[in-house]
Amino acid sequence: MRLTRPSRGQTFGLLHMTEEVQVVELDAVHGHTRGGKQEREDVGQGGEADGGGDTVCLSSERLDDVLSETVIVVPCKDEELVVIQGVVSAIPTRCLVILVSNCERAENDQYMQQVAMAKTFRGYNNRQILVVHQKDPMAASAFQSSGFPQLINPAEGTIRNGKGEGMLLGIALASAFCPGRRYIGFVDADNFNATSVYEYCKAFAAGFAMSSPEEEDTMVRLRWSSKPKLHDGRLDFVSEGRCSKIVNSWLNKLISPAAKKWTGTDNPLVTTGNAGEHALTMSLALKLRMAAGYAIEPFHFIDLLERGHLLPVDSGAICHGTSGAGNSPQLLERPVRVVQIRTISAHFHRASDDEHIRHMWASGLGSVYHGLTPYDTMPGSLDGDIQKLRQDMHDFAAAHGGLDDTTGELPRPKIYPALENIDMHKFRELLEPSVGIGSLRAIGFVQISRL
Repeated sequence: MRLTRPSRGQTFGLLHMTEEVQVVELDAVHGHTRGGKQEREDVGQGGEADGGGDTVCLSSERLDDVLSETVIVVPCKDEELVVIQGVVSAIPTRCLVILVSNCERAENDQYMQQVAMAKTFRGYNNRQILVVHQKDPMAASAFQSSGFPQLINPAEGTIRNGKGEGMLLGIALASAFCPGRRYIGFVDADNFNATSVYEYCKAFAAGFAMSSPEEEDTMVRLRWSSKPKLHDGRLDFVSEGRCSKIVNSWLNKLISPAAKKWTGTDNPLVTTGNAGEHALTMSLALKLRMAAGYAIEPFHFIDLLERGHLLPVDSGAICHGTSGAGNSPQLLERPVRVVQIRTISAHFHRASDDEHIRHMWASGLGSVYHGLTPYDTMPGSLDGDIQKLRQDMHDFAAAHGGLDDTTGELPRPKIYPALENIDMHKFRELLEPSVGIGSLRAIGFVQISRL
């Protein structure tokens, strides 16, 4: 795979964010970089002297090595079975797949249809798939007993609804049952262009291959080349979704005062604020606090900014009072690099109505608005007035119907503590006996203990 070389970036304490790089070739001839000599590239370290037009070529072998250490989580709900099947079929076979479903089970039991679909991959190139239902009572019991009761709805005794909650279940399963995998990625299940998922996974691998996993944690976030919309019989290749446009703009208003060179340019630093397709080193996935529902992706930036840049070194922890003990932000212990990649593939998915889009961006902005409450300015900035930004954000939401009717504020998402706080050995010990009995199914393994 060939990508543009990132020539610029911005550092916020222990957090380094690169400008968006682009996939140039999906299948590149290895060794056409820098006079035919392949070099390991360190994202963001090349500087302006390297030239913004230079490219980085990563061999198929290098990408495959990363993919063989990767888990891909596919959260799904009520997508058509054929669409989910297309997504799973496009994930590279070296990846272990975890399908986390929150579909209805009462009528026709869609979940068992999804399990049957996953079983059709059995025997294909040693394909390995874990399938679990988000409402599995045994999974809820395992979380409760291993020290993560915040994820449980006490009225039902099951894991709470929400995309973020399903992703947390996926991370926990990957950590508990797949300890040899160093990376974890997420792809949405409502993708009508299944072959694009193959590019997404390769792009994840490229982002990790261009980083230094022994020295830093890494997050790879993808921006689709476009989201085509059908208007009057013609496709309009929109470069930015309605929700992403809003969330990205406010995240850039937050960081621009501390990165003046990005202000007023056509290429803002943050282009992936709402990236459903993203991947992390497993160590980072376990360290990050997670926001509920659709706030999960924008809150990544706030959690990283806070713990890598905003928290004073001698401050200890600041409690936001959002979900109880163990949820206070702690300083990052080592650097984190955020790599943003723009894909070649367009992304076709089901259209959402205006109300759903409003709910999505309000949830995302709510995580920014409430997450920044303790802070006044961005360190190192002359005019980064965070409280003024919060007021402007509130006014925007008020003008566009994004405030909570009860509180009169942007929605306050539930923030979950980091998964590193739970007893992962106990989580596995409690859940392992339910494989094949409850909703958790392991496909393509001789026995679960070999995961």
